[in-house]
Amino acid sequence: MAYLARGKKEDLVILAEELGLTVKKEFKVKQLHRLITESPSYDEEFKRELLGSIKEEREKREESEKQEREREREREKQEWDREIEREKQERDREIEREKQERDREIERENKSGIEK
Repeated sequence: MAYLARGKKEDLVILAEELGLTVKKEFKVKQLHRLITESPSYDEEFKRELLGSIKEEREKREESEKQEREREREREKQEWDREIEREKQERDREIEREKQERDREIERENKSGIEK
């Protein structure tokens, strides 16, 4: 029965449901332990293995979700980096246009000064 103490509540709920037991949402972990151990078909080894499988599936799902969140963060970072690069390029183009405009203005002033 010690194996039940290491199970998370969500794992115990799934175990109880897999055993065909009725689980109420408000059950506490201790109530789940009692429900499972007092079930008519209590076979400790079977339930230990089933709980192990449930726990393993949950851990795989959690790892998969974690990896998906990391991929999403990486996509967001890449998108952010691209946006920053686009803004930088736009600023650089604007600076270049302003420089060219100043150069043309200086050239016009120089030409008008020469013509006088």
